[in-house]
Amino acid sequence: MEPAAEILVDSPDVVYSPETIEARYEYRTTRVSREGGVLRVQPRATRFTFRTARQVPRLGVMLVGWGGNNGSTLTAAVLANRLRLTWPTRTGRKEANYYGSLTQAGTVNLGLDENGREVFVPFSALLPMVAPNDLVFDVGANPKGH
Repeated sequence: MEPAAEILVDSPDVVYSPETIEARYEYRTTRVSREGGVLRVQPRATRFTFRTARQVPRLGVMLVGWGGNNGSTLTAAVLANRLRLTWPTRTGRKEANYYGSLTQAGTVNLGLDENGREVFVPFSALLPMVAPNDLVFDVGANPKGH
Protein backbone atom coordinates (compact mmCIF):
# COMPACT_ATOMS: atom_id res chain seq x y z
CA MET A 1 0.00 0.00 0.00
CA GLU A 2 1.41 3.38 -0.99
CA PRO A 3 1.17 5.99 1.74
CA ALA A 4 -1.24 8.76 0.79
CA ALA A 5 0.23 12.23 1.12
CA GLU A 6 -3.24 13.76 1.41
CA ILE A 7 -6.79 12.73 0.63
CA LEU A 8 -9.10 15.35 -0.90
CA VAL A 9 -12.74 14.57 -1.55
CA ASP A 10 -13.91 16.26 -4.75
CA SER A 11 -17.59 16.75 -3.99
CA PRO A 12 -20.02 19.67 -3.68
CA ASP A 13 -20.85 18.26 -0.22
CA VAL A 14 -17.29 18.70 1.11
CA VAL A 15 -15.73 22.12 1.68
CA TYR A 16 -12.11 22.64 2.72
CA SER A 17 -10.87 25.79 4.44
CA PRO A 18 -7.46 26.35 6.03
CA GLU A 19 -9.00 25.66 9.46
CA THR A 20 -11.71 23.04 8.85
CA ILE A 21 -13.16 20.31 6.67
CA GLU A 22 -16.94 20.55 6.46
CA ALA A 23 -19.02 17.72 5.02
CA ARG A 24 -22.76 17.57 4.44
CA TYR A 25 -24.32 14.11 4.64
CA GLU A 26 -27.83 12.86 4.10
CA TYR A 27 -28.77 9.80 6.18
CA ARG A 28 -31.59 7.88 4.52
CA THR A 29 -33.93 5.44 6.22
CA THR A 30 -37.57 4.42 6.02
CA ARG A 31 -40.59 4.52 8.29
CA VAL A 32 -42.94 1.58 8.07
CA SER A 33 -46.55 1.73 9.22
CA ARG A 34 -49.25 -0.91 9.17
CA GLU A 35 -52.64 -0.04 7.73
CA GLY A 36 -54.81 -3.12 7.85
CA GLY A 37 -53.07 -5.69 5.66
CA VAL A 38 -50.86 -3.11 3.96
CA LEU A 39 -47.35 -2.06 4.93
CA ARG A 40 -46.82 1.58 4.00
CA VAL A 41 -43.14 2.50 3.52
CA GLN A 42 -42.17 6.16 3.72
CA PRO A 43 -38.63 7.28 2.86
CA ARG A 44 -37.01 9.59 5.42
CA ALA A 45 -33.89 11.70 5.20
CA THR A 46 -31.94 13.52 7.90
CA ARG A 47 -29.26 16.02 6.92
CA PHE A 48 -26.07 16.27 8.98
CA THR A 49 -23.14 18.65 8.74
CA PHE A 50 -19.81 17.43 10.12
CA ARG A 51 -17.04 19.96 10.79
CA THR A 52 -13.53 18.72 11.55
CA ALA A 53 -10.62 20.93 12.58
CA ARG A 54 -7.61 20.41 10.32
CA GLN A 55 -5.10 21.31 13.05
CA VAL A 56 -4.49 18.28 15.27
CA PRO A 57 -4.38 19.45 18.91
CA ARG A 58 -2.27 18.04 21.71
CA LEU A 59 -4.24 15.42 23.54
CA GLY A 60 -3.82 14.57 27.17
CA VAL A 61 -5.10 11.40 28.78
CA MET A 62 -5.97 11.46 32.46
CA LEU A 63 -6.26 7.94 33.76
CA VAL A 64 -8.13 7.43 36.99
CA GLY A 65 -7.33 3.98 38.34
CA TRP A 66 -4.18 3.74 36.25
CA GLY A 67 -3.24 0.40 37.79
CA GLY A 68 -6.18 -1.38 36.16
CA ASN A 69 -6.05 -3.53 33.03
CA ASN A 70 -7.12 -0.86 30.54
CA GLY A 71 -4.99 1.99 31.83
CA SER A 72 -1.81 -0.03 32.20
CA THR A 73 -2.25 -1.75 28.81
CA LEU A 74 -2.84 1.55 27.00
CA THR A 75 0.13 3.21 28.69
CA ALA A 76 2.45 0.26 28.05
CA ALA A 77 1.43 0.04 24.38
CA VAL A 78 2.02 3.74 23.73
CA LEU A 79 5.35 3.78 25.59
CA ALA A 80 6.58 0.60 23.89
CA ASN A 81 5.81 2.07 20.46
CA ARG A 82 7.12 5.54 21.29
CA LEU A 83 10.42 4.03 22.54
CA ARG A 84 10.51 1.49 19.67
CA LEU A 85 11.04 -1.36 22.11
CA THR A 86 12.21 -4.75 20.84
CA TRP A 87 12.69 -8.08 22.63
CA PRO A 88 14.05 -11.51 21.77
CA THR A 89 11.75 -14.54 21.49
CA ARG A 90 12.27 -18.16 20.46
CA THR A 91 11.04 -17.28 16.96
CA GLY A 92 13.17 -14.18 16.55
CA ARG A 93 13.24 -10.54 17.51
CA LYS A 94 9.85 -8.83 17.97
CA GLU A 95 9.14 -5.12 17.98
CA ALA A 96 6.31 -3.01 19.34
CA ASN A 97 3.54 -2.21 16.86
CA TYR A 98 -0.03 -1.05 16.75
CA TYR A 99 -1.44 -4.21 15.16
CA GLY A 100 -5.01 -4.53 16.38
CA SER A 101 -5.51 -0.76 16.51
CA LEU A 102 -8.28 0.25 14.12
CA THR A 103 -6.87 3.73 13.56
CA GLN A 104 -3.22 2.70 13.26
CA ALA A 105 -3.30 -0.67 11.49
CA GLY A 106 -6.66 -0.60 9.70
CA THR A 107 -7.19 0.34 6.06
CA VAL A 108 -10.18 1.65 4.13
CA ASN A 109 -11.10 0.94 0.51
CA LEU A 110 -11.60 4.32 -1.19
CA GLY A 111 -12.72 2.84 -4.50
CA LEU A 112 -11.20 1.97 -7.87
CA ASP A 113 -8.39 3.85 -9.60
CA GLU A 114 -8.19 4.63 -13.33
CA ASN A 115 -6.88 1.09 -13.98
CA GLY A 116 -9.73 -0.61 -12.14
CA ARG A 117 -7.57 -1.53 -9.10
CA GLU A 118 -8.87 -1.06 -5.57
CA VAL A 119 -7.23 1.78 -3.64
CA PHE A 120 -6.69 1.23 0.07
CA VAL A 121 -5.46 3.93 2.47
CA PRO A 122 -4.60 3.83 6.16
CA PHE A 123 -7.61 4.60 8.35
CA SER A 124 -5.52 7.31 10.04
CA ALA A 125 -5.20 9.17 6.70
CA LEU A 126 -8.95 9.83 6.35
CA LEU A 127 -9.14 12.72 8.81
CA PRO A 128 -6.68 14.65 10.96
CA MET A 129 -6.22 12.69 14.19
CA VAL A 130 -3.80 12.50 17.08
CA ALA A 131 -1.08 9.89 16.65
CA PRO A 132 -0.97 7.59 19.70
CA ASN A 133 2.75 8.21 20.18
CA ASP A 134 1.92 11.88 20.77
CA LEU A 135 -0.46 11.20 23.68
CA VAL A 136 0.48 12.86 26.95
CA PHE A 137 -0.31 10.85 30.09
CA ASP A 138 -0.98 12.30 33.53
CA VAL A 139 -2.29 10.97 36.81
CA GLY A 140 -5.57 12.54 37.81
CA ALA A 141 -5.70 14.21 41.21
CA ASN A 142 -7.61 12.35 43.89
CA PRO A 143 -10.83 14.33 44.53
CA LYS A 144 -10.28 13.93 48.32
CA GLY A 145 -6.82 15.46 48.03
CA HIS A 146 -4.91 12.27 48.90
